[in-house]
Amino acid sequence: LLPLMECLGSSTVVIGMNYQPWALETFEMAMSTIEACTLVFAHEEDALDADDEMADPMICAVDLIDGLVEGLGPNIAALVSGSSRFSQTFPNVLQNLAEHIIPGVRMSVFALIGDLARQAPALIEAGLPNLLSEAVKSIDPTHPAACNNAVWAIGEVCVRCGENSGPLTPHAPELVQRLIAMLMGNMLDDDGDPVTVPGLAENAATTMGRLASVNANFVAPELGRFLTGWCEGMSKISNPIERRDAFQGFVAALRANPQSLQQAGGGDISGVMTSILFAIVSWHIPQDDMSGNLLNGAYGFQPFPSEFGELLASLRQLVLDLKTSAGNSWSQIESTMPVNVKRLMKEVYLI
Repeated sequence: LLPLMECLGSSTVVIGMNYQPWALETFEMAMSTIEACTLVFAHEEDALDADDEMADPMICAVDLIDGLVEGLGPNIAALVSGSSRFSQTFPNVLQNLAEHIIPGVRMSVFALIGDLARQAPALIEAGLPNLLSEAVKSIDPTHPAACNNAVWAIGEVCVRCGENSGPLTPHAPELVQRLIAMLMGNMLDDDGDPVTVPGLAENAATTMGRLASVNANFVAPELGRFLTGWCEGMSKISNPIERRDAFQGFVAALRANPQSLQQAGGGDISGVMTSILFAIVSWHIPQDDMSGNLLNGAYGFQPFPSEFGELLASLRQLVLDLKTSAGNSWSQIESTMPVNVKRLMKEVYLI
């Protein structure tokens, strides 16, 4: 059964809408599997004795439904509502999976929730308060995969919220604190030891930006605590859409709390401004060229993506405002810039 579900999950993504004749049967098979596994866990005398192997059929079933979401896109909403067996219980199933004791189950369901937020948000709208609460709780470095997916899913919910901050308001304070720990490298395991999870800082930087775009005041009051960590995280984001969202939120938060420059630098803003400028320069570094020669050798910076012209204008104004606020300190900052960065600032950011 497991190889079959894994195969179907991959196939639905590739086949897309052409999979519709079998989609409802596949969805109900996956939901039946989750239902059966839930009963098995319910009769487990000691839940702590449960392991990932016991949950493998459930995990594969969730991944299969996620494959249907990716393959069918917004049409997944009609598919779920067309299921006489599971249309009413689907939201409760998502909630139960988000609370599951097995991290692998939470990892898969948060991937599903994130994709539902993108493709069919109506399917999670009613249960969103509880789903967000569980996602925030799962931002735990002792379970890196579940943690990463929870952060990503929250970011996708932020995108869907737009400027409607209502659903996020109850969860924003705790979410910001957990994201700060990720951006500043302060996450600890159960023994109190530092935890480093690949990709987590980039993910946190994106979600922080998306949260700030919903409401900059969620993020701005604490910005001085993590501004430099946010800049470092943004500079590592490879996906251009996620990077754009991170920077848009960053600019909004900085505009809402310009004093954070002083707070982050402890009175010396030169290092803070350098962090911001480095993050901006990362837009121009080719993915296949991370060598030091890019800074001082032949000029090889790539243009700012043309599709993000509004963000470029925003960053130009930000750089100009940073120069103005730096006053005499700007000369010191500029003197430390590699020659190609100076050229980039002059030609692209007009300073």
